[in-house]
Amino acid sequence: MSSEELDRKLDDIWTAMTNCIDRGLATEGELPGGLQVKRRAGEIHRKLEAERGLNIAPPHVINDWISCYAMAVNEENAAGGKVVTSPTNGAASVVPAVIRYYLDHCLGANQAGVRDFLLTATAIGGLVKHNASISGAEVGCQGEVGSASAMAAAGLCAVLGGTNAQIENAAEIALEHHLGMTCDPVKGLVQVPCIERNGLGAIKAVAAASLSLRGDGQHFMPLDNCINAMRDTGRDMDEKYKETSQGGLAVNLLNC
Repeated sequence: MSSEELDRKLDDIWTAMTNCIDRGLATEGELPGGLQVKRRAGEIHRKLEAERGLNIAPPHVINDWISCYAMAVNEENAAGGKVVTSPTNGAASVVPAVIRYYLDHCLGANQAGVRDFLLTATAIGGLVKHNASISGAEVGCQGEVGSASAMAAAGLCAVLGGTNAQIENAAEIALEHHLGMTCDPVKGLVQVPCIERNGLGAIKAVAAASLSLRGDGQHFMPLDNCINAMRDTGRDMDEKYKETSQGGLAVNLLNC
């Protein structure tokens, strides 16, 4: 396709993502499914907006901004709203949350950067999907949120001026520190622990990109090897920890 058509399609993807964030931040109430999980993204966002310019927030409050963007998307997903699978529905909020962080909080951010972010993230997602898996049913949540975090880390590193070596390093750092993560949704709903887990995946992505930019791109573990390790870990993982709700958090519920 032409570069103009490619840009238009990338812009459409980002429009769908950012609209999803905005809907999630504007909607309150209880999520369907019977767990009585309350939407929290909107309330957190309102508090953050109220604190702007008051010089009372500690530096780590940026993590709350990243988390609320991510939670907004996954709350929309849990309610049957429109999301962009990136790479899956259950991990749909990591990439858009980090892009929104880039646009709202990073100097020099622009729409061209969003396109480069999406293309870079796509390249990493393709490597993971081709050489391992992005399916929680196959390899656990390391293949969903772990993959999404690697995609977002690479995208952010790219738009912040990272070299190819630093971009690869950022993706590897993010994926490496999700290895072994199980998929254990309570009652089979993509709510607990999935909504918060996406927020932490986004925070890890930002940290991974920042750490890689502090180096020269040289690192011990290549991304390809890390992807292989994720595949092998998923293959060895007990089936009850792979999207079955038969292990982990899914069977450790409150008794009262």
